[in-house]
Amino acid sequence: MKVLVVEDHPHIRANIIEYLSLKWHTVEWAIHGEEAISLLHGHYDVIILDMNMPVMNGETFIKKIREMGVETPVIALTSNALMDDKITMFEGWVDDYITKPFDMRELELRIIALGRRKEKTIEEKICFGPYTIETGKKLIKKWDAILELTSKEYGILEFLARHKGYPKTKMEILDAVWGMREAELAMNSITLEAHISTLRKKLGKSIIDTMKWVGYVLND
Repeated sequence: MKVLVVEDHPHIRANIIEYLSLKWHTVEWAIHGEEAISLLHGHYDVIILDMNMPVMNGETFIKKIREMGVETPVIALTSNALMDDKITMFEGWVDDYITKPFDMRELELRIIALGRRKEKTIEEKICFGPYTIETGKKLIKKWDAILELTSKEYGILEFLARHKGYPKTKMEILDAVWGMREAELAMNSITLEAHISTLRKKLGKSIIDTMKWVGYVLND
């Protein structure tokens, strides 16, 4: 896999590059967000991103590349383990995170997992009611009109649509969309509920039902 490492700390950066190179990954690197953006003309399977960098920090970098239409999965490197900060990262379109200090073996496993998730993405259409999801383009249409959804709203909707008619638990949805570790999933149920509420406002209350003691189900 081709990996872009964006990390200003020379020792951490060198260790990541050396380890991943030994594991037969192709690795390129930048020391801050502005330098990394200049490299994005090339294709990368995963971006490893330090959230605390000079010149352009991780949060600004992610917002910038998503505005540019770059959908490459991002693994955030963070020294802050507070839940509010983790939620902020995922709301900002981070795909996964790992807290410093970390084991290089875990980092590689997360890279491989994101790569597999990306490989499974194929162009297909999922229809329900008046709506059509075009998975390759990551958009939803009502008849011919495109609906404006955030990345997490889209992720929730696509996951439920792929299991249309079958209730999915909150943990299953959080794991599929946020990719968080199981011990943290329950702590983010309020975040999920807020997204479901917003989706109902955009799509109609009857589209997503709450199954008491179970979770949510998408209706046709």
